[in-house]
Amino acid sequence: MKSIEKYMCTMKLIDETVNAAKAIMGKPAFLPVSFFSRSKFEIPQISRIGTIVRIHRGDTKSFKGAFQLNCDSGIKAAWVLFDPQTGYAPLAHTKQSYTFIENDKRRLAAIRSFGQQFFTAEDSTECTATGPNVDEVDTIAMLLKRKEKDDVYDRMTVFDGERFFKVKVPKSQYTYIGVKDVVKIRGLTESEAGGLVVNDYTNIMKVNKEYSVAVELVKKVKEAKKIKSIKEKLEVFIPVEKESRVLSEVLNDKFEVVLLRDIASQDLSVIEGRKFRIRVNILEIGPKKSNNWIIPITEELRRYYDLERTMEMYYKFQLFAKDYSNAEDRNVYLLYLCSIDGKGKEFLPASCRSNPYALKRIYKLLTKPWFHLDLIVEAVISGNNVLLFIVDTKLNI
Repeated sequence: MKSIEKYMCTMKLIDETVNAAKAIMGKPAFLPVSFFSRSKFEIPQISRIGTIVRIHRGDTKSFKGAFQLNCDSGIKAAWVLFDPQTGYAPLAHTKQSYTFIENDKRRLAAIRSFGQQFFTAEDSTECTATGPNVDEVDTIAMLLKRKEKDDVYDRMTVFDGERFFKVKVPKSQYTYIGVKDVVKIRGLTESEAGGLVVNDYTNIMKVNKEYSVAVELVKKVKEAKKIKSIKEKLEVFIPVEKESRVLSEVLNDKFEVVLLRDIASQDLSVIEGRKFRIRVNILEIGPKKSNNWIIPITEELRRYYDLERTMEMYYKFQLFAKDYSNAEDRNVYLLYLCSIDGKGKEFLPASCRSNPYALKRIYKLLTKPWFHLDLIVEAVISGNNVLLFIVDTKLNI
């Protein structure tokens, strides 16, 4: 009988009853869990420390004398991932549907409250450490730079407070990590050329800036700047950051960041005209030819919108985007920008609006896979759909 090959992934889970703070009372510091599936797409992909997982119909097992939990989605088990801080819409889940009732909302709120307190106060490296491993590199580090290496790979430069590492990663992976983000890197291997490369067991998880390990790393980086050789090397990355990241200056910063999936799941009857703050990676812009973004104003448009005579053109395009704040969300969302009614008119820098060469440069920058934009969008209802228009935001490049 032919054996069935399965994908597997292991994690360490904590909650209010099992965590590093409770370990001094004779309890374990974490609960080990193994996920199994015949499809790699049904193995949970974790992009942030603190991500919440709900397991349904898991099995308890004993492995090498220790208790563990197994979740085999190919047999009967299922899992759902939730953002560690906000929203009820899942980041990802097995099966085609899942249950979510009021009790689940209360439990989600409770585990989020615990997670925020725990990771802010405790050193989470204690429960994420895997022990000494001479074949692989695990570290907490800060991303300093991401640069295109070739058609397939990018090269990340990271700093752990003592050493600089160059990490080769596929272009399509880890796009949710930006410059100066703190990350937990698990399972890198040495390449023949002397750098570090990802493998099938590698994971790079973003660490929220208020978490204890991120705060400590930032302190280490500041202390390291007292060493002249490190200070000189770190200063090299300051202009690179300014050139390589396309950031938006949000003119109205009173909004908290919202997941795109949560906007899409809201009641359409009460969403009209509401503004939301989102973070996105741009996959494509249409039209592709940036000089087609500029549209002359006809007399008919001038009369319809009651436009001033001095306004000779407006710009209009659409952005195909993925949610930067939710790496597990594989959906592609459509955002619009149209400056004819005055909304979104400040998005493009004034010096670029009629310059085809500058617009072409902006197109290339916006569609780099590791760039992300911080935007304010307005929800407008069209039939049964919610359209998202960029407003109150300008590019800072």
